[in-house]
Amino acid sequence: MERNIKIANTKTQQRYTITTSATTLGELQDQMTAQGIDFAGMSFTEGLSKTQLLTRDTPLPTNVMYKGQPTNDLVMLLTNTTKNIASGAISRKEAFRLVKEMNLQDAIAEGEGKNYTLVKTDVLESWINAAKNGVKETEMPEVIEEPATPEYKLPDVKTAPHPEAVEWFYMGIKAMLTSGLLYADDVAVIADLTTELYKRLKESSPEISDEDIDDIIASF
Repeated sequence: MERNIKIANTKTQQRYTITTSATTLGELQDQMTAQGIDFAGMSFTEGLSKTQLLTRDTPLPTNVMYKGQPTNDLVMLLTNTTKNIASGAISRKEAFRLVKEMNLQDAIAEGEGKNYTLVKTDVLESWINAAKNGVKETEMPEVIEEPATPEYKLPDVKTAPHPEAVEWFYMGIKAMLTSGLLYADDVAVIADLTTELYKRLKESSPEISDEDIDDIIASF
């Protein structure tokens, strides 16, 4: 059984998605190592079920309830095993609480270029301290964004759960266009039909979003 496992490192704020048939923590860890995902010194907790995975032979949860529907997709949270906090520093949970209490969400998103839940704890603390000291938002560091260059780029077929089948289907459509069996308008209709089918499939199996992961992390 293949499924998607979203991995969130609460220390580095990095996130990954792995499509895997792993059934135990050890098998998942082996695949993470093969893909260059570091988990040294980290604890594993499945976020939807709040199940802590302690040993390599611990089974990965199955049929977890998510938004009223059973799912085999998981959210794996990586947290510091020792949970040491430097002297004078605040915990991540406390940082989240203060950010919301002081209404710094928008200022941080503008200044750091991402949601506050993706910002490192020490950076959040600097924003909190600056707000306490009366520093204006305009005095906070600005993120300089380079203008985006418009570019049309095809998605990487390898990101699909079944890349060979996807490539076969795509190449078949291109071959039918070349031979005149399909026209551009036919491809547009196929695209609309497959998009509608995708939406229906997603409605029956809701996807775990980054916002959902943020809420899971904040609840711990």
